[in-house]
Amino acid sequence: MSQISAKPIGLAIVGCGRVGRIRGREARAYPGTQWLGLCDVDEKKGRALAEELRADFFTKDYRELLGRPEANAAVLATDENEHAATLFAAIDQGHRILAEKPLATNAGESAKIVRAAERAGVDLVVGYTQRFRRRWLAAREHVRAGQLGEITSATTRAFLNRMVAHARLAANEDRRLLSPMVISGTHALDVVLWILGDGKEPAEIYARSVAKSLRGMGAKDATFALFTFGDGAIWSFSVSWALPVLWPASTYGLEVGIVGTEGVLTIDDTHRDIVLAAEKPLKAHRGDERQVSFLESYPAGDMSDGQFWGPMKEETISWLSRIATGARTPHATAAEGHRNLMLTMACDLSAKRKRPVALPLDPEELHRELIA
Repeated sequence: MSQISAKPIGLAIVGCGRVGRIRGREARAYPGTQWLGLCDVDEKKGRALAEELRADFFTKDYRELLGRPEANAAVLATDENEHAATLFAAIDQGHRILAEKPLATNAGESAKIVRAAERAGVDLVVGYTQRFRRRWLAAREHVRAGQLGEITSATTRAFLNRMVAHARLAANEDRRLLSPMVISGTHALDVVLWILGDGKEPAEIYARSVAKSLRGMGAKDATFALFTFGDGAIWSFSVSWALPVLWPASTYGLEVGIVGTEGVLTIDDTHRDIVLAAEKPLKAHRGDERQVSFLESYPAGDMSDGQFWGPMKEETISWLSRIATGARTPHATAAEGHRNLMLTMACDLSAKRKRPVALPLDPEELHRELIA
């Protein structure tokens, strides 16, 4: 990316939930942050966080916050169906932006956001926290160095506790496009494609879905997909977010295998290497209680001695350095975020059609068919 002149950061945070709080804490402590403003439609929650972070400004109106003269950067951490509106508003103000995924739940709107950011010269990146974990950074480095030779196949399996689906679906009345692929599978999809590199372009997707446990919430339980790349390589990718609430992983459990002509790389990210079992119930990240837990299975990180540690901390500090000094960072670009949305939705489309879909797809047509 081009060099960005170092200047004080005036940060607007839209959304005062878990992610907004984590990023806000890091921004408040960052030496380059000279102004911090917050917004949330839940005034009680928002003002509580504003007091905790010693924010300079609070409002329930995101347009008012983004339009403040002190603001020159924005963290957008609202519910999924609100992403597009806040993104267009932040782009209009010319802010540098870190947005939670997806850019939009409408593929057509997602494409428009990318184009709007490009026209405005706005540096827009998407929150894919997995990219800031040491294991994925190391895996990418070795694959890029050619250790595996030519990649011929890959497998990915993602297991998620059902609490993730409950939390994401409960926050949105319109759930037609909130699938396990779009909301959760996207993280695994992004990190694997990031590791494989730019030369791997999916050409076809064949997928199937099942809806049983979460049917009452208007959602699928799981989707299994087979990707075929333009060079003939294949990738088997599955995600289920219907595991029972008592499943010990807080959120994500991931297994990856990548095979090449000269080597193989396997990654066990199921977190079963650190297991805590106790007679006294443990408080989980999403509010439930359990007696057995896979520690480190909450992707963002964990609290220790009153401080938050983990990849979301590193991701946030890295972004603050990016916008303050122009530092090169591993963040997902807006174009990559849009690609991820298109591919996860293409999986849902293939499952709906019950036949393969050829890529690329038109975003508007994809959206219309998915909601039909």
